[in-house]
Amino acid sequence: MADLAKGYESERTMFRPSRTNYPGSRFGPKTRYDLPQRHKAYGNADEIEAILFSGTSLQPQVWGTAAGESTGVISSGLSNSGNSGQTSGGGESTPRVLSTAGRSLLSQTADQTLAELPLINERNDVHGVLVLGGKGCGKTSFVFSLLASLNGAYPGLQNKEMMQKKKEMPAYGQSYELPSERDVHFLSGTTTPMRIMLTDTLPCGTKKGEEQPLSASVSPNSTQHYNAIPSWMRITLRSGNLPHYAVLFLIDATATPLWEDHQRCRELARLLSVLKHSQYTVVLGVTKLYQVREDRLKQAAYGVEHGKEVGKDPRSSYEGFVSRYIDKVSASIQAKTMENGWSFSKDDEAQVFPLPGVTIFDVPTWSSVLDYQAWAARRGTPELPNFKYANSQLIRLINALCKRSNPE
Repeated sequence: MADLAKGYESERTMFRPSRTNYPGSRFGPKTRYDLPQRHKAYGNADEIEAILFSGTSLQPQVWGTAAGESTGVISSGLSNSGNSGQTSGGGESTPRVLSTAGRSLLSQTADQTLAELPLINERNDVHGVLVLGGKGCGKTSFVFSLLASLNGAYPGLQNKEMMQKKKEMPAYGQSYELPSERDVHFLSGTTTPMRIMLTDTLPCGTKKGEEQPLSASVSPNSTQHYNAIPSWMRITLRSGNLPHYAVLFLIDATATPLWEDHQRCRELARLLSVLKHSQYTVVLGVTKLYQVREDRLKQAAYGVEHGKEVGKDPRSSYEGFVSRYIDKVSASIQAKTMENGWSFSKDDEAQVFPLPGVTIFDVPTWSSVLDYQAWAARRGTPELPNFKYANSQLIRLINALCKRSNPE
C-alpha cells in the first residue's frame, strides 16, 4: 500500500501546474501517452447539454417522449435493437427532430437570435413561405392583410399576440400561420392540404447599414450557385424546424424603379435566378401601386409633365397604370438576367419568368384597422381598385405560392 500511495503521489505531482511543467520540460511528461486525458460530456451530462451537443446537423438526434412525459434522454434515430423512435420503456414516441437552429433555441441568446419556430412532426404537413423585400415595402402589412382577407377582420389591438409579433423582428424572421389549411400542388400533379406558414423577415436590399444583403457575388451559373444566397437567408430557408418551399419578394412601387436602380435590379435578378435553380417556388409582388397612381394624378392636376413615362403617367384607368408598371418590372428583370448571361431555368423551353398574372402580381395591402374598414366600404365601385379586387389579388397570390417546384 505504501508503494501504491508513493506511486500515486509521484504521478499526481508530475502533472501539478507549475511554470516548469510544459511540453519539452524535463519535469513534464516524457511521452504523448503520459498527457492527461480530457473528456467532454456528450451523453452523460444533463438534458440541456445532451440536446445541445449530442449528434450533428447531418445526423440529428430524436427527442423521445412516452405517455406524454419527457424521458429526459436523447436517443439516436436507430437504436441498437433496430427500433426507431422508441423509448426505453417500450412505448411509442412521437419524433421531434432538433436541427442546428432547433438546438440553438435552447441557448441563452435565443430570444435575440432566432424566432419561435414550431417543431414539425412525421406528417410534414407544413408549407413555409419566406417573405422578402426592401425597407418600407410593406411585408408585415401584406401578412396582416392576407390574414384579414382570410379571417374577415383585420388584427386589432385586442389581439395582443399579433401586436407583440408585429413589434418584434427576430434575426431569422417572424412566423405567422394562416387560419386554415390550403391545397399545395406538387410537380407530380397531386394535391395535399397543408398548413401554410409565412415568415416575415428583416428588410434586404443594397443599402448597407439599413438592409440585409440581397445576394452574394457568386454566379447563378456556378456549380456552387446556392452560395449566392446570403448566409442569413440560407439559415432562414434551411432552418429545419420550418421547411420553406416558396419565396415571395415584394417590390416597393414608391421606391426608385428597378429600371433606374441598376444595382438593385442586378442583385435581385441574381437572387431570383439562384432561387429558381435551387427549385424554390418564386413569386413577385408589387406593393403601393394605388398610392403611386394617386400621387401621379395629383401631379398631373397641377400641370406636372410626365412624358408618358411608365410609373409617372397615371393613364386613364388603374388597370392600365398597373399593367404597364408590372410589364416594365418584368422586362427589367429579364433584361438584366440576359445581360449577365444568367437564366431562371435549365430548360430553354421553360415558362417565361416573371410572367404577369402568374408569377408577379399587384398586391394591395391595408396598413391598419381603419384602412381596412375604409376599403371594406368600397365593395361595388365601378372603378378599381376596390375591396373585392384587393381580396382577389391576395388570394391569387397565396394560391401561386402554394406550389412545390422540387420533385419530392
